[in-house]
Amino acid sequence: MNLYIHRPNQHLERGERALMRIATELTSFLLTVQRSLTFETLHLSKPQRETVAHLLVEFAEDVYQDIGIWRSLEQYNRDFFGTPLPCLLPADAPVDAQPVTPARVQYFLWTLYSELDPELTLAPQHRDLTRLASEIAAFLHERFSHVRFDSGVKTFLTQPNTYGWDVKKKLIWLGQHSYLFRLSFGNYVRAHGGKPDIPTIDDFLCQETTAWSGLGVIDLLAALLDITDEQRATLRGWYERHTAYFRVVTAREPVLELVNLLNERSYSVRVEGEVKHFQEGGLVFGALVPWDGLWYWSGVQQTFGVVPDETLQSVLREFPRKASQIVYRYCESQAAKAREIVGKHYRQFLAYYGKDFVHYSDNRSMAEDLRKFYRYQQEATLKDLSAADRQKYARANLLQPLVLPPELLNMKNGVGLYFHPAEGQELMAGFNAIVSGLRKQGEHLTEDEAASLKSFLHGDAISPEFVRAVVRAYGDASIATVFLIQREAAPGYLEYLLRRYKGHFYRRRYPSLTLVNHEFER
Repeated sequence: MNLYIHRPNQHLERGERALMRIATELTSFLLTVQRSLTFETLHLSKPQRETVAHLLVEFAEDVYQDIGIWRSLEQYNRDFFGTPLPCLLPADAPVDAQPVTPARVQYFLWTLYSELDPELTLAPQHRDLTRLASEIAAFLHERFSHVRFDSGVKTFLTQPNTYGWDVKKKLIWLGQHSYLFRLSFGNYVRAHGGKPDIPTIDDFLCQETTAWSGLGVIDLLAALLDITDEQRATLRGWYERHTAYFRVVTAREPVLELVNLLNERSYSVRVEGEVKHFQEGGLVFGALVPWDGLWYWSGVQQTFGVVPDETLQSVLREFPRKASQIVYRYCESQAAKAREIVGKHYRQFLAYYGKDFVHYSDNRSMAEDLRKFYRYQQEATLKDLSAADRQKYARANLLQPLVLPPELLNMKNGVGLYFHPAEGQELMAGFNAIVSGLRKQGEHLTEDEAASLKSFLHGDAISPEFVRAVVRAYGDASIATVFLIQREAAPGYLEYLLRRYKGHFYRRRYPSLTLVNHEFER
């Protein structure tokens, strides 16, 4: 790996060239230390050693130069978990004044190994990990104590943030090239088609949350830039890109005036030299993000020119149905209506079951009970209607047998059903192994139980609230066991795991419900 290609300007200043020498020396040092480890768990191939050495050198550059990437991560961890290094340092542990410490290196490597090998479950206090971190910390401390240079990374990140594209170029560098997110980005691209095209890059930068405490690139950038609190909140909100169809009202340098066809709101979009690509009166599909009172394009835009009215009506009809959770971002009244409906369904669920979480040991009992619940829900909804509206429903329709979708009926080995009060129902198949594993309180788990518990925590469609509901019922000792974490040493470990694997649930969310026969606010 060439360190040059990951610098903001793709070159090293004279003083920075020592970083290459240190990285080369560290690559050899890692092999020496690796040979002394007790187990082979942490052994790396030669390319992996080169990669890790470069990342560690850039990490050391960050903490010695106070660039702010690692400092921002630790501050988020303090805010979330009460400790800068969750699962390693207790909340009241003193913080070493040295920039590079064994604990910091250990936490960095613990997370990094999960990016190098997503199938690996590594104990944060693994004996070899502790030794490796101690050796590396001493090596980096000795090398960086004698190096003096002006960091090109720090210079780049401290440039003005006047325009949206000033911020976006830093976001692109941080997400694709920084030591913290480089491996996360590569894994994301491989999992999404293997091609780092603009839509994939933009989704990772704005939308994805990572193994670094469930934080996204926008979160870290917002913390390390010298910007106002209002700007910081705006940047952290870029995951809610306004993706929509827009009509071009005027196209005059340097600002486009657009109207969102879904809510007929106006957007002033700064484009600077790109106005010629947009036709007044034409249709554009794209995503916008705000910065300092103006909007900026994010990702790729599709332009269609002037289109017939029937096409516009089709857009108004179809797009909300296909992408309701995107449309809720900027159609607040429809989001409120969806929340109202989900809230009513949640109260009906509680009234029927008496709780928000149900475990069915087989799909037959689940199907039978769900049919009864949905019939109860129909009756309850009918009672809430006015007399005039009730007359529109044929009583015979309520007597028809309810048909459940095949994917629901085909769920095997038990089903966990949870009703999220703000989003709706969540289901997970194979739930018998989760329940039996949790009941064992961490003792003598089978491979199937351990794998099922990991899937439960890793699943990006399973909310933290679902996990907490199950833990309230059965305990969490087995979760600590399968993730190789000592509960006594890390009492807040579960909240850390929930954020790490389910970071997207800690952002603003919308109901998993599509409104039908409702006009969008115009």
